[in-house]
Amino acid sequence: MRPALTMTFLVVALMAFLPAHSSAQTGDRNASSDGASADTAPVEQTRNTEPPSEAEKAEAKRLARLERLKEEEQLRQERARLCVIKPVMTDAEIARCKEAWR
Repeated sequence: MRPALTMTFLVVALMAFLPAHSSAQTGDRNASSDGASADTAPVEQTRNTEPPSEAEKAEAKRLARLERLKEEEQLRQERARLCVIKPVMTDAEIARCKEAWR
């Protein structure tokens, strides 16, 4: 008798949860559609602005170069970390270490 009672409570709880869950999904869809219309307004404003000045372009190039250098340094450090000098190494390991320490 007890397992039947437990199953009944489980089914009732699931039935109570399902309608609440479906109404929450509908509310999320409405909220996301409202957010989409609000997001399009700033995009339209940025289209109407003037093109970036030479100083802004130079700053963007400088930041891109710094980011690229930072990524290259991280890659170099990762290669150096993977290079472990051992008494016996394969040709591939030797080549990888040579590349890492250049």
